[in-house]
Amino acid sequence: IIIMNYIKAVNTYATYLSDKLVHYQTMSNRNAEGNQGSSSIDAWFDVLNHPRRRDLCRYMMHTDADIVTHEDLVEFIIEHDSSVADEVSDRQGVAMELCHVHLPKLDDLDPVDYDRKGKRVYIDSAAFAARLEDVRSMIEDILEVRTD
Repeated sequence: IIIMNYIKAVNTYATYLSDKLVHYQTMSNRNAEGNQGSSSIDAWFDVLNHPRRRDLCRYMMHTDADIVTHEDLVEFIIEHDSSVADEVSDRQGVAMELCHVHLPKLDDLDPVDYDRKGKRVYIDSAAFAARLEDVRSMIEDILEVRTD
């Protein structure tokens, strides 16, 4: 039993390292190809235009993980959206909506990479926070102009 537990632990750690490697390779490939996603302020406002994507952004800002699973995000939405019941049909609807609408939209941004096949989302937390700070700064600029 001890050996089996050890093997499980080694496999879990190997999967974790593999995920990290895929994340860094993906981000490196984006940078090397010049395809860094969109950093335009308009793209960020478009993402933040929908409440579900704002919830996903909140999750991504508050998680310590560089990699989150599609299921983690579904679970988060189910727990935080009072309009969604924890029923199979609602869970499937949220999962499909994230997979086909919201995560691809977030994938267009610099600090997020959505691996649809692996059902994982890779997050560059520092870049994500920096881009949201840019959005906040833009809103402050707009408010300053309005009050002048």
